[in-house]
Amino acid sequence: MALDCGADLLGFVFYPPSPRHLELEEAQSLLASIRATVSRTDWAAVGVFVNAPVPWVNEIVERCGLDLVQLHGTEPVEYCQRMRRPVVKALRLAEIAGRPVTAADYGATRLLLDSHVPGYWGGTGSRFDWGAARPYASEALVAGGLTPENAAEALVTLRPWGLDVSSGVERNGSKDLGLIRAFLENVRAAEEDLNGN
Repeated sequence: MALDCGADLLGFVFYPPSPRHLELEEAQSLLASIRATVSRTDWAAVGVFVNAPVPWVNEIVERCGLDLVQLHGTEPVEYCQRMRRPVVKALRLAEIAGRPVTAADYGATRLLLDSHVPGYWGGTGSRFDWGAARPYASEALVAGGLTPENAAEALVTLRPWGLDVSSGVERNGSKDLGLIRAFLENVRAAEEDLNGN
């Protein structure tokens, strides 16, 4: 459904405390089913990890055929450089502290800017200061508090490389197809407006 509506990336969470956590076998089965039934080939599967052992992450990557690795913890540059797939490194604005940073500074291909909520690594649905994030957004995915209602505003305000949504398209802890569709329709409409189409 998300791919049919125009999503470019699908995230698969391998962080056990998360309610969205998938076991290896579940992820393998789900990915095999998607690849067997979806005609699009221009999308990427992203594995989401938090401070996990490098060998375990790389094993999951290989066994699931993931395209990207999203690291949402405190993984250092040396850790990121040991990944077998391109890295998206999650940061909170407080970690950057207003200094100029790039994805390469973290051994990553892209950054992901997310909200800081004590005790959580992400997926909280909390919005952060988009104005402060603007200098970093062009090479980053932006997450945190995104919904169908504010997706266009985020795109126009931040001009990010991409948007990352999870809880903002859920109802009662489960993905809602209507919210996914609305989110992606609003993003595509805003992109067309920005590009003058």
